Amino acid sequence: MTLRLFLAVAKHGSFTRAAIQLGVTQSTISKRVQQLEQQLGNRLLYRHGRGVGLTDAGERLVKVARAVFAQLDEVRDELAEGAHDLRGWVTLGLPPSLGASISVPLARRFRSAFPNAGLRVIESFSGSLLELLEAGKMDIAVLYDARLSATLLVNPLFRENLYLVENGRSKAGDEAEIAELADGPFVLSHSSNGLRRILEDAATVAGIEIRVPLELDSLTALKQVAETGPERCVLPFGAVYREVRDGKLRARRFAGDGLSALLVSATPLHRPIRRLTLELQTLLIEQVRDSIAEGVLTGKLLR
Repeated sequence: MTLRLFLAVAKHGSFTRAAIQLGVTQSTISKRVQQLEQQLGNRLLYRHGRGVGLTDAGERLVKVARAVFAQLDEVRDELAEGAHDLRGWVTLGLPPSLGASISVPLARRFRSAFPNAGLRVIESFSGSLLELLEAGKMDIAVLYDARLSATLLVNPLFRENLYLVENGRSKAGDEAEIAELADGPFVLSHSSNGLRRILEDAATVAGIEIRVPLELDSLTALKQVAETGPERCVLPFGAVYREVRDGKLRARRFAGDGLSALLVSATPLHRPIRRLTLELQTLLIEQVRDSIAEGVLTGKLLR
């Protein structure tokens, strides 16, 4: 209450006008502001011929108090609203290999569930998404090969099968062998990408060196190069299911336990998770589950 009285005085530049606007006595406001100054150990206001002005300390307190009350108002509105009435924007980060299959249906699901809210989807490789999350520029992201981080809350989402992807003219068998990673050339994303690290770790365990003359940090470019060959790549099925359907690419799952990648959902630890973010996380899980059932994604949901 005292902070709101102080903000009113700062807004009107007068104890009298603030008292009229709030419907309290001038002496009450004056006493409360004096108590606030004593608690903070700083003068917040000074008198001049037209009323009162803010000291440097008063200006700083006004900025902080306004920000605090704005956040409190946002929380109050969220608690008062039903899920269908949630407002505001939420930002989701997806790796291109997953975004290729779920971005559009997830966006439509979100629009249907929350017509008054906005969804922003950013597709990028895991390293870039991680930087955006840690910088507080993203609400939630799906990451490959997420390392332990003191700044993120990480939850397993999906264990995704990986496939050896080559041009549609390939006459190879239905399954791929880990040993085929030695048969280059391969076109892969940069070594900082989470999916690339998973692949190289598997090759190291198998005692295989992968020959990679081309590195392309673009899913579209990776697929285009693989279509014409002779380069091959390794991707999850969801990244290439349209091209496989159209006969442009062939995707062979690795035999046995094969190769798989763990995808996790991650949120920043240094700020509260908004209700809209939690609702989006639920929709994300539902979309992955439906995409697995439809055969667009292959793997096991972990939520």
